[in-house]
Amino acid sequence: MFPETAGHIRTVYIGGGSPDTLGAEGLPRLAAILNAQFPLGEVEEWTVELNPSGVTPEMLDALLRMGATRVSVGVQSFNNDTLRRIGRRHSVQDVVHAVRRVQGLGFNNVGIDLIAGLPDVSDAEWKRTLEQALSLGLTHLSVYALSVEDNTPLARQVADGQCALPNDAAQLDALARAEEMLTGAGFGRYEISNYALPGFACKHNLGIWRGNDFLGLGPSAASRAGRWRWTNPRSLDEALPVKRERLSARDDALERVMFRLRLDEGFDPVAAAADYPVLNGVGDEWEKRLAGLSRQGVVERGGLRWRLTPRGREVCDAVIRAVFA
Repeated sequence: MFPETAGHIRTVYIGGGSPDTLGAEGLPRLAAILNAQFPLGEVEEWTVELNPSGVTPEMLDALLRMGATRVSVGVQSFNNDTLRRIGRRHSVQDVVHAVRRVQGLGFNNVGIDLIAGLPDVSDAEWKRTLEQALSLGLTHLSVYALSVEDNTPLARQVADGQCALPNDAAQLDALARAEEMLTGAGFGRYEISNYALPGFACKHNLGIWRGNDFLGLGPSAASRAGRWRWTNPRSLDEALPVKRERLSARDDALERVMFRLRLDEGFDPVAAAADYPVLNGVGDEWEKRLAGLSRQGVVERGGLRWRLTPRGREVCDAVIRAVFA
């Protein structure tokens, strides 16, 4: 650990896997270990991801006792055939029951995640999935574009020709449908893949995209502290310590600034550059590049801030390269 990791911890996020496998006794023990090592008394938001099968009264009681304030339930789809096809073990009924149980046992900040562009999902099915999600009284929804991971049931089905992935146009149409329906229901698209009701944007997500430091614990977890960054081994059996990379002051500053463009709040180029002495004077050049991109319809300006347009969100990586290269 480096000295830069010390300080006030604002958010805790236990996820990126299946935390509920630790059980209603294991998760509180993990929380106690974290609390012994880090100053968690002033944490503003504590999220735990759960599979629908992991949502039990005992688990939720344990989460409340350990200080969790927010629950995210892994859903992906509201169609049982689609869930089976992608290797998920829960049913639509399991999802609805899990969400209702979370809401009924003391959590008022509950979200789910969906995947847009799954194989063999019609426009009508995707619309019904979004409608069912909206019927649950959620405060947050993440809608991710399909990404096929190696060694998964879906990857094997694609390799064997059992199903075909949607083309780029179909993927974009699914994401556009989600934006239309969710924003129409009062959700704000505060980041490319994330929607929330007013006041319920995930503070952990916001901190990452605004360039804050973060410390990841566990296999494959990534960390950033000061100008250092590193990723843990994929398995607990792999040797430590991990290899750490120290960025130059300029590269560190650029990385912390550029991803602000993913957020709906956008960023003020001149003010952002002024946050880092090594970027002195660069903000004016960013302004010129953004003005040029605005003529292509991928960014727009509101006051002193620039943000992506709907078209710009489709080509976010290209816009970031054009501005910050």
